[in-house]
Amino acid sequence: MSRYTIAKYIRLSIEDGKTDSLSISSQRMILDRHIESLDMPGAEILEFVDNGRSGVSMERPAVQELLGLVRSGRIQAVAVKDFSRFSRSALDSGYFIEQVFPLYGVRFISVGDSFDSDDYRNDTGGIDVAFKFLMHEYYSQDLSIKVKSAKRIQMKRGENIVANAVYGYMKSGSGKWEPDPAAAEVVRQIYRLALEGQPTAAIRGWLCASKIPAPREYAELKRGKDILPACRWESKAICRILSNEQYIGTYIAGKQEQKAVGSNSKNTVDRPDWIAIPDRHTPIISKADFAAAQEIRGRYRHSRTAKPLGNPLESGELSYRRRRMVSGERPVAAAIYGYAKTEGGGLETDEAAACVVRVIFGLAARGEPAKEIASRLAGRGVPKPSEYKKLAKGHNIAPTCGWNGGSVEHVINNEQYTGAYIAGRYLTNPDTGKIYRTAKQDWVVIPDMYPAIVSKQQYDEVRAVLAKSRYKWKNMAQRDYLLRGNILKCGCCGFAMTYDDLLDPVYRCQHTAGDRNAECRGLKVPVRGLDETVLAIIRKQAEVVLNSDSLSELRKAGAGGKMAADFEKEIGECVAERQLAYEQFVTREIGRDAYFALKAGCSERIERLSSRMAVLKQAERDMQSGEKTAKLAKQVVGGALAPRELVETLVEKILVFPGNRVEIQWKIADFAAT
Repeated sequence: MSRYTIAKYIRLSIEDGKTDSLSISSQRMILDRHIESLDMPGAEILEFVDNGRSGVSMERPAVQELLGLVRSGRIQAVAVKDFSRFSRSALDSGYFIEQVFPLYGVRFISVGDSFDSDDYRNDTGGIDVAFKFLMHEYYSQDLSIKVKSAKRIQMKRGENIVANAVYGYMKSGSGKWEPDPAAAEVVRQIYRLALEGQPTAAIRGWLCASKIPAPREYAELKRGKDILPACRWESKAICRILSNEQYIGTYIAGKQEQKAVGSNSKNTVDRPDWIAIPDRHTPIISKADFAAAQEIRGRYRHSRTAKPLGNPLESGELSYRRRRMVSGERPVAAAIYGYAKTEGGGLETDEAAACVVRVIFGLAARGEPAKEIASRLAGRGVPKPSEYKKLAKGHNIAPTCGWNGGSVEHVINNEQYTGAYIAGRYLTNPDTGKIYRTAKQDWVVIPDMYPAIVSKQQYDEVRAVLAKSRYKWKNMAQRDYLLRGNILKCGCCGFAMTYDDLLDPVYRCQHTAGDRNAECRGLKVPVRGLDETVLAIIRKQAEVVLNSDSLSELRKAGAGGKMAADFEKEIGECVAERQLAYEQFVTREIGRDAYFALKAGCSERIERLSSRMAVLKQAERDMQSGEKTAKLAKQVVGGALAPRELVETLVEKILVFPGNRVEIQWKIADFAAT
């Protein structure tokens, strides 16, 4: 018989910690005392504690662990000090106490509210319980509003209520920000480089080369944490420093606000609604330098996104390189995959790679997703473009054939495969020397300059397929084959085998395509042969199940339904007898020793009868399972189920090993045991 388990749930929020009666030790004492009064000797007691957690949200570690055990049937009762400890949300409280716990047969006890769900069977507890749910929720919302208001007042007074100062500052004993000498000097150097016109990438390079810890690493070192700093600065961290007005002494607060009561998510507040108090703390950067840095950054952003103006053919200031590009005379720097560079700087078709490009476009036109096309190419051992180029140059490498969806999409999206000359996708800004990507309408495109690998019509068809959905292959029809749905696995590496119908349909293991030493490298089995083998094994197992003598034995063993009912009735009588003994002991009709003797005798009989009843019920369940299995076996032998339905109903997993060895793992134990 399974052990009766009672879960004690204790929650303490930051505000609750100010009240002694709500402390963890106080809640634990109240719950322990009440559980002792329940008179359940031998019950297992589990304790779950959420310390410093708000009751508005159910996203609390301990309560989620408790609910997980409830769903798995491990807990039979939950005890809390009062409803507010479990949840301060009326909806959550009502949902779990009135629906979830009764569904799993869990008893809910709220000591302070004098609520025990066993006293309210087929009832919700009435208006009193619902009113308490609402009262606890209103208290939490009211408290949240008061806390927000208090913090807003503190921010307007210029009080630093945040836990940590920004990089470059540190908190003094009074809570005021003071420059941190080491970090403040780094901030000044960042501004000096920015005022010299250095871009963010150059500043980041200087910081990394100088082995200066990044802000987060510096904070951990200040706290005494023993770490080896990587000194890897991010561009966005530098941009935050260069745009932070706090470095000129301005106090800034209220940039974010909580989305809802109990939520950890926050909304960004518009700049005019921030609280800003000038000259509140010692500045690290002068206002003049800060303004100059903003002006330089503004010019850089404008130049980086600037687009060429006017018609390039009509501009008299075009460079020699640009003029040759527009006229189509400029030679290509390197050939793309599928082409080879000629001596004159043009392109000619590389048939080996061009054949792969045509296959990719053909599959894409049929609606195949990029990832599936990549899987097919990898499974067939086709080197990816970078590996193909190295092999063509004579490099001695072992290709991994690691195609992915991105490399396939790069081929599909390239209009050059229609024979078009495309240039001017990237230009250099003359003011900053930075390279930026131009808009597509500013590209130089000259059709039919080179031999086409795919026709313009096929390219447009593929583009139309891509445009059908926001997510490119979302509406693709699923291919229909017998062992789809992650059923078929490689017995060596454990990964799913891929269905490949490029030529002759096969199932292949492509996970180890780049590993020459893998036992399953190049493993493939014909689709038709494996499908027929699996169906034959299923039918053979069904015949064995029907001829088994275990079904008649199960029917005999399951004939104890009446005995189980008698046992259950006798258990009820024992429980009533034990309750009567307790009442007689309380009213002093019998002595202490007599009560404990009667109680022990009743408990022993209850446990013995429960064990026997559990055996009978298990036999009944086995009989029902056996009859269900026999019915299914008859359907298999009689051909009442379609092949795909057979596999989905009976097969958990199919393992394929080299040498055409196949193992089947069954969903139904009776099939596996025959």
